[in-house]
Amino acid sequence: MKLILTGIITFAFLFSNAQVRVDGTFPFQTDTAKKYSLYIPSGYNTAVPHRLMLGLHPLNTAAWNSISWCDTLTDFAEANNLVLVCPDGGPDGAVDDPIDTAFTSALLDSMSVWYNIDTMKTYVMGFSWGGKTTYTYGLNHSWRFGGFIPIGAAISGTTEVNGIIQNANGKPFFLVHGGSDSPNTRFYPVRTALIANNAIEKDTLMPGIGHTINFPNRNQILSMAFQWIDSVNCAQMTVSVNNISEKGIVNVYPVPAGAEIFIECGDKIGKEVRIFNSLGAMVKEFKSDNSTLKIHVADWQDGIYTGTISTASSFRNFSFVVAH
Repeated sequence: MKLILTGIITFAFLFSNAQVRVDGTFPFQTDTAKKYSLYIPSGYNTAVPHRLMLGLHPLNTAAWNSISWCDTLTDFAEANNLVLVCPDGGPDGAVDDPIDTAFTSALLDSMSVWYNIDTMKTYVMGFSWGGKTTYTYGLNHSWRFGGFIPIGAAISGTTEVNGIIQNANGKPFFLVHGGSDSPNTRFYPVRTALIANNAIEKDTLMPGIGHTINFPNRNQILSMAFQWIDSVNCAQMTVSVNNISEKGIVNVYPVPAGAEIFIECGDKIGKEVRIFNSLGAMVKEFKSDNSTLKIHVADWQDGIYTGTISTASSFRNFSFVVAH
């Protein structure tokens, strides 16, 4: 069941050219005012599903929180026409505490209700501790993301990704790292592990750069990284849709659906199925080993629904219409 946040937006600033910046809070679990920051670029169009970037900030509370991290990434987001979402790590600054990861999931789900978000083109990036969380949260929720940009990730070899690295299979990763930022423990081991687990990997190891987000040509490098993961993700989606059409791997009927929908998806292998409504909100999620899936939609609203079927080695899309 998805949790949609309802609370108070504490600060909202409207800039020129329809750019919107929001710094807000919601009561969440034990925190009466869990913070987040958003940036909506000037090119945002309510009629068009929009790319979204989740931005995860570093640990140092003296310098970093959702507001300062959103400030840092605003020009990058505007240049790439990205909706930017930055959750706050709370008093200890760690964006990977259980309350923080749960809030991040709720925030992403809520964005699909508040804005017109393309859930197939949602991405994640972060620096330092946020880079580590790009791996840990990202791989634990790999179905949410079409690509990953860990920047100067504060990790120790592959310790943080043990048990979840296999979820990198088929996913684009662009690693941004400083050549003087302990690459033998923070860069090379995880790079090797990503490639070994069939991730689509690209990287830049910047010579003479230490552990900093203020490296030369930062926005150009981050834009290059984003545009690459986005292009790879879009290419994969095109191939996936073409394969479905040509090979008949997914067959959905009846069209339109009334009381129930049947989805024939071939092999009897472990599948994770997720279905989204026209707003991009997930309405159903389940696992199945059946070759034909039966879903009751009698109480669903009329409209267009899209879905994904993912396994350890494949990713497939489908869509259908509900009309009572």
